[in-house]
Amino acid sequence: MAQYDLLLRGGEVIDPASGRRGIFDVAFSGDRVAAIEPSIDPSLAARTENVGGLLVVPGLIDMHVHVFDGLAADVSADSVCLTRGATTVADAGGSGAYAFGLFRRVASGNRTRTLAWLNLSTIGQVDVRVGELLFLPFADVDAAVSTAKAHPDLIVGLKARLSSYAAGGTCKPVLRLLREAADATGLPVMVHVGDTGEPLPEILQFLKAGDVVTHILTGRKFGILRADGRIIPEAFEAHRRGILFDAARGRNHLAFPVLKAAVEQGLLPDTLSTDMTALAAADPYFSLPMMATQFLALGVPLEDVLARMTVRPAAALRRNELGRLEAGSIGDATVLRLERGSFTIQDVDGREMAIEERLVAVGVVRAGSYVAATPM
Repeated sequence: MAQYDLLLRGGEVIDPASGRRGIFDVAFSGDRVAAIEPSIDPSLAARTENVGGLLVVPGLIDMHVHVFDGLAADVSADSVCLTRGATTVADAGGSGAYAFGLFRRVASGNRTRTLAWLNLSTIGQVDVRVGELLFLPFADVDAAVSTAKAHPDLIVGLKARLSSYAAGGTCKPVLRLLREAADATGLPVMVHVGDTGEPLPEILQFLKAGDVVTHILTGRKFGILRADGRIIPEAFEAHRRGILFDAARGRNHLAFPVLKAAVEQGLLPDTLSTDMTALAAADPYFSLPMMATQFLALGVPLEDVLARMTVRPAAALRRNELGRLEAGSIGDATVLRLERGSFTIQDVDGREMAIEERLVAVGVVRAGSYVAATPM
């Protein structure tokens, strides 16, 4: 009988959590990493994948996706996220309290580890053409609190879209209710910004350490940039207070001028995420590796970028056992290729950037089993 179920041979292992970087073999037994050594005899493994010339990193974590499969424009976590490099995802508000039992059934059937930010609105994002928080009776604090307490294994925090099309001309009533629910559960909140009724500094006043501002690189109204291109000082102050910033590109919320300012002025997002939906997924390269490529193109070091898709989102989700690759850790890993050539990337407004390298997912290990990535 084989000692290991799976062996990844000859890849360059990069684990931002431990600082390990080098050419190693990685063996998996069951749902755990069994060994990481310079050389492991392949005869000891039931299956071997040769990954020479590739990167082997902790399983990527996408902390803002829409994977309530079957609902609106949501996608299948397994067919879209897992096959593009993410082993753990967190649905960002697809379900509110009244549909969470159904969401739990969807999540339990996924091979991808699936967590959730519970929407403050009881109806969630059933139909995004109508804002789920335009009518405050849907913002049911008691229902959100009781649901969060009933599902601590899945629910990582509370979510509210604060844009005027989702929360109305002012988002402050929603923020007060969101704060009340978060304080009652001890969970963080994720707030969606851009095109809000109030400027970002007023929103930041409601947030506490560990809370997440998603779409932080939005080019929409009331983002982090002033008219002169400088980042608002309140964003730096909020970051010092422990408020976390998430990139979450989606179809509308990552503008290259804002990304460039964030890199140059020293306010990088703590985490990278996709805001994956069916419309975004129509581009086969839309993925966490694509997000990483945009930051690499502006000179952010590879280890730094990888940390923002592994150990940092693990901490933000309060799942510190994730996002690391070491003997005894959970058996999740992502295999990446750093391709060199002539490529063009675009932001959400169609601005183009010529680049010479990009990250592409080759495969993932989820709970010790290998899954090949979907070809682009």
